[in-house]
Amino acid sequence: MSDVTEPKRSGTSRQTGGKGGGLREVARQAGVSVTTASHALNGVGRVGAETRERILAVAAELGYRANPNARGLRGARTGLLGLTHRTAVEGGVTDIEYFVKIVNAATWTAMAHDYSLVLVPPSLDGRPFDSLPLDGTIVIDPLTEDPLLTRLSGMGIPIVTTGRDLSRKDAFPWVDNELSTCAVAAFDHLAATGARRIGLLTGSTGQSYDEDAARAYRDWCARTGNPVLMDRAEPGTDSTAAAHRLLTRPDRPDALYVVMEKFGFATLAVCRELGLRVPEDVQIVVGADGEFARSARPTLTALDLAPEEIGKQAAELLIGLVQDPEQAKSGTRHRLVQATLLQRDSTKKVA
Repeated sequence: MSDVTEPKRSGTSRQTGGKGGGLREVARQAGVSVTTASHALNGVGRVGAETRERILAVAAELGYRANPNARGLRGARTGLLGLTHRTAVEGGVTDIEYFVKIVNAATWTAMAHDYSLVLVPPSLDGRPFDSLPLDGTIVIDPLTEDPLLTRLSGMGIPIVTTGRDLSRKDAFPWVDNELSTCAVAAFDHLAATGARRIGLLTGSTGQSYDEDAARAYRDWCARTGNPVLMDRAEPGTDSTAAAHRLLTRPDRPDALYVVMEKFGFATLAVCRELGLRVPEDVQIVVGADGEFARSARPTLTALDLAPEEIGKQAAELLIGLVQDPEQAKSGTRHRLVQATLLQRDSTKKVA
């Protein structure tokens, strides 16, 4: 999202945070105190109608408007909740059905509590949030050491994440699947079908779903004696290359757990290119279910991560944080949602 700069008027820039003395200049030209100007612009306090109109007129002339988030800090709620997806920073939402289901569930839950949900465009620095009067926001799949979380926290905006920022996993309330357990369920399923060289295709974004899978895989291999056959798709690149590297190894995997639905698409394409049959030569389990997994040929065994429940619980957790910050801090800050393995044609029947 590109920055839009408004024209300067009367030598004063448009400011939302008062840089360059914006609020002080409004107060000076209106002939009132800074406090009175702030009250008039934010619709709080007792300010006479004539004085308020004069202050608003001066602010309009100068191109100044109050920081909408400052109003929230003073306790004036707007009824607006934000939602943004961090994976989209890399060039588009990846597993779209998962994202849409979270958004829909969070939207309906917000409406049931008299809030509206605003979908905020993704950006690395979080600038779109500067002009939105949000009571709180949901961040889907935060990055490690996510600069957006730092920025929002500094602005005083309550935050709930789905997935965790692994560098500070307990700093913010979150909702997530127990993805390590989910991955182990997939590995165990493949082992039960007779697979002996089970591999992992994950990403290198540093996001919690990638790292949970990688950690669980290494631990599972150490426990079971399975050889470590893992590759990572680089951010912003086609995962086909990583799938090709795995499937052309001398010790080629006879089964793969692929973390994202789009990795399943790439893996099927590479299998066709190499003449490998699914599931006879290579079995595939996808870490997130979606329309592609259901309609692929063969259909792909996948994990249903219950995104509707994740969206619902994230919205509930955020609304509780907005309405009663102290109670929310002392209550349950982390919620785990159960996932289900859906067996389809890409894996063999358990003997």
